[in-house]
Amino acid sequence: MSQPLMKQADEQGPDHTLRRHLAWSGSPPTAAQGRAEADALLSALHRTHRITVPPGVAGDVRLVVTELLTNAVRHAPGPGHLELRTAEQTRVVRITVRDSSPAVPRPQPADPRRIGGHGLEIVEAISSRLVVRHAGDGKEITADVPLRQASASARYYVDGAPDHPLG
Repeated sequence: MSQPLMKQADEQGPDHTLRRHLAWSGSPPTAAQGRAEADALLSALHRTHRITVPPGVAGDVRLVVTELLTNAVRHAPGPGHLELRTAEQTRVVRITVRDSSPAVPRPQPADPRRIGGHGLEIVEAISSRLVVRHAGDGKEITADVPLRQASASARYYVDGAPDHPLG
């Protein structure tokens, strides 16, 4: 059994943007490893910018990381990449997962009787913005989680074009 090749990085850009990266080629990371990266970013946000993220918002960030990472692992063989960063002057945590599957996920209509298949529905409900872009032979899914409750309705985009309103 091959060991995963995972690379982690923690950096701060010149614009004071905080970033965490987790890349793999082989065995993918677990959802717990993804949540640990989210916790590390939120801790760095507090240390660096003195921004305390409410527990509910921190839970939302962890949940979006879990859902996107789990979907990538389940539906896309091969290498992948998780990036978490602050955006919009640290008002948003931007979560991006890149994987090797070109298949674009489509939100399913809400159905409380359906078992499974609610991940993207959950990510839509939590995120202020959700974008899917084709990237090389695969795709990149980016979700923005506001550090405060957003009042505006989010949108779902495929390659930059609005697909449908969230909510």
